[in-house]
Amino acid sequence: MLKRIPEIFLRPFPYGEKIELFRKVLYVFLLINALTLLPISHELFSYDGIVGAQGWNTKYPWYQQGSKALLNILNHPINSGYPWIAYVFVYGQIALIVSGLLNFLPRLTAVLLYFVTANLFIKGYLMFTGGEALISILLFYLMFISNSSRKQVENRVTVFPEFQNVLNNTFYWVILIQICVLYFFSDLYKLMDPYWLNGEALMHISKVEAFSGPAMRAIFADNPTISMFGTYIVLLYQGLFPLLVWFKRIKIPFLAIGVLLHVGIAIGMGIFTFGVLMILTYLLFLDQRHIQWLKKRFSLKKRT
Repeated sequence: MLKRIPEIFLRPFPYGEKIELFRKVLYVFLLINALTLLPISHELFSYDGIVGAQGWNTKYPWYQQGSKALLNILNHPINSGYPWIAYVFVYGQIALIVSGLLNFLPRLTAVLLYFVTANLFIKGYLMFTGGEALISILLFYLMFISNSSRKQVENRVTVFPEFQNVLNNTFYWVILIQICVLYFFSDLYKLMDPYWLNGEALMHISKVEAFSGPAMRAIFADNPTISMFGTYIVLLYQGLFPLLVWFKRIKIPFLAIGVLLHVGIAIGMGIFTFGVLMILTYLLFLDQRHIQWLKKRFSLKKRT
């Protein structure tokens, strides 16, 4: 078993088709999100917008502040005199997403897209949920994974093909582990809350108008039994996800439960970005035959 571990990271990348599909779906989702936010981009991303500025550490020059300075550009005081800078990031993000979908300079596009997206989401952090933070994390990991398929990587004459294989395999597994860690700690913090332990969490959440829609209130607000059942289903699913998602025989029905759970989060609680994004990450846990089925099922060429 230990001898196989180096092979996992050194072998030609076997998940190129899966990553290519996930990247495209993520870019499409990010494009829809960017276009949706476009009408309120001034309020979200400008220096004097509704979110305000986090402030800039003037005690140290920018080059001594590390990555924080690079990802906090929209909070720099210079933006107060040049409001157009925010729009460079807003429209730059849209242009880079389109560039990524067209596979134009994919590696450079991936790096720049992470840069502008992280800056935008950090600037408007008060108006966003954990979904935007997860998007930034995923874009960061995807910078290191080549867009090329397995066949293309093997046939391309490059200086460090083995090194690219290591990057591809490593960050593919880092993404999967990241999702599992997310579920683990989400469940862990819920287990520290007495309302989750006694099964009343969904009932209380549904009574908070900001975190529930009419359907959620109708189902959980005055139904303690249903609330208890739903609360424990959430706890069990999140707690067991890092373990059960690796079992091929139950993977599809198990992930189907997760889809229903996150549809409920997206629609019932109004946390749309996070709910949909978590469903999209399930693509990375599917087997190759499932990926091929999805590509054939939703192929535009086949429909035309």
